[in-house]
Amino acid sequence: MTLSSDVLQYHRRVLTSAAVRAGYAHTCRFEVPAARREIARMTGVVMSVCGPGKGPNTPTMLVEALHRPLGQMAPDVFAGSTMGSLTVLDGDELSDDVYAEGCDDIVELLSGGVDPARRWLPTWAWMHGELVEREAFQQINEGASGEEYAAHRYFVVKQPAGGERQLAELFSQAVGMRKSVRYVPIPADQVFRGKFWWPCPVCQWPMHVDRSEVRCRFPLHHAVYFVRADAAKGRPRLQRRDGSVPRHPAARPFYREGPKRSLCVETAVWRHIVISGVSEIHLFERLEALGNKGVEVELWPGKDRYDLLVRVPAAGWEMRIDVKDYGCAVSLAGQLRRKPPAARTIVIPDYRGEAQRDELAELLPNLTVLLVSEVLKAVKAEVRKAGRR
Repeated sequence: MTLSSDVLQYHRRVLTSAAVRAGYAHTCRFEVPAARREIARMTGVVMSVCGPGKGPNTPTMLVEALHRPLGQMAPDVFAGSTMGSLTVLDGDELSDDVYAEGCDDIVELLSGGVDPARRWLPTWAWMHGELVEREAFQQINEGASGEEYAAHRYFVVKQPAGGERQLAELFSQAVGMRKSVRYVPIPADQVFRGKFWWPCPVCQWPMHVDRSEVRCRFPLHHAVYFVRADAAKGRPRLQRRDGSVPRHPAARPFYREGPKRSLCVETAVWRHIVISGVSEIHLFERLEALGNKGVEVELWPGKDRYDLLVRVPAAGWEMRIDVKDYGCAVSLAGQLRRKPPAARTIVIPDYRGEAQRDELAELLPNLTVLLVSEVLKAVKAEVRKAGRR
């Protein structure tokens, strides 16, 4: 029996979600008593989707399969999907691709039912990105104006980590509200020898530390470094992996307690709010710099009804934009078909490339799909037209 494209896409999301949950459980199987039960439960989910005689049918086989691309586990389900190349485990750790691609396709496997693993699984492993965003900003939405909402969200993207007192002071100056997205102590795997941490130069969230390697868990930020051999002499310094890597940041002292306690937003907020926000604010600031040429831009109008409203009044032109940063074009297109966006122009970061842009344009013929650089070119073209009038 041939499954419809919608059913196949749902099966892909279920398998991806089960794989990510099982992978995370494997990484903490010695610390969390319920982790092994979670792997067994996710084995059952995988078996129900793959069908009799296909795919891994024991927890051990599932863990082994998670060290290989998901397409090998279920070739029919992942045929033609870039998600088939996702490898969940790299040794005993989650791969960086889980954070870059796997988080996009999470579904609630027991929606409406009892899911005991939610007591210890991180929210990004079982909650869809839109729900993470809604939960994170639920408190500030109530009674907040559009300007307050935008200021708060801008702050979270720009300041995803720092010292507790400093964050509080900056938040008060920038937003002037008491309520805030929750910040937590920087996790141990993002601290070097218990003394230092480094912000990613792109997203500013603490980078992952693996012995002498330091990297952002979002691989498309290309932030990969090595701790220099003379790290024992005072504050450690980083060396770039190669010339394509951004300039290395300075080490910041790590404080476990006190007013300087080192904090960061939770992983779910980083992945679903900060990562996308970096691209949104980058485009906003580039457009805002054209203000002296007659360009008007608004960020997250109507409390994020869409991401950007761009106008060139002298040309009678405007563009409403939603910025999307997804690894899989098919998954993104499916989401936009299920919930049509208020904006008619979808913009993706340049690092997602022309191939994804063209694939999305084919999948979403009723929407305009552009790269960030193409938006800037379009706006500048309208400015030139206005100047000739």
